[in-house]
Amino acid sequence: MFDQKQYIESSKFIDLLQKDGVKAFELLFKLYYDKLLHLAKYYTNNAEDAEEIVQDVFLKLWEGRKKITKLNNSYLFTMTKNGCLDYLKHQSIVLKKSKELYDNQLADPLRFIQNETASYILEKELDQKIQESIAALPTKQREVFVKSRMDGKKNMEIAQELKISKRTVDTHITLALKAMRLQLKEFLMLML
Repeated sequence: MFDQKQYIESSKFIDLLQKDGVKAFELLFKLYYDKLLHLAKYYTNNAEDAEEIVQDVFLKLWEGRKKITKLNNSYLFTMTKNGCLDYLKHQSIVLKKSKELYDNQLADPLRFIQNETASYILEKELDQKIQESIAALPTKQREVFVKSRMDGKKNMEIAQELKISKRTVDTHITLALKAMRLQLKEFLMLML
């Protein structure tokens, strides 16, 4: 009987993955996506953030596939756990900054109004940049991304509507997020 887990841990599979083996990556995705998603949901308590974390794990795995020397359960679960911990750390920082901002708003109302005006302008600029980066996506990627992130549809619902597989929807979203991050990176650095 064919043992997929044992095959994935074999050097033959790793060689195939390193040589741009899309089929190997698809097998890995198929075998582990749901398990990693379950783990991420446990940590984040948020299905959408959990999906994004797991998609980032697979994206990092694909981008770093040439450096992989050993691949097993613990490697993938550790990547996911670390992604979740980074997410939680980020959420903690955001919460702390929000609290500081709120406290400052109470202390100095005039400064709050000035900050709100600047924030409004930056928010409008960011929104414009996001719309531009969405418009720059390939047609199918843009369609899937808009249905997912703007219309709030689930990946399975999008797959059924467009008559494509859920995995294809996941891939379109992952690639769209990667492209948008690259386009928005410079703008976001200027905002800091």
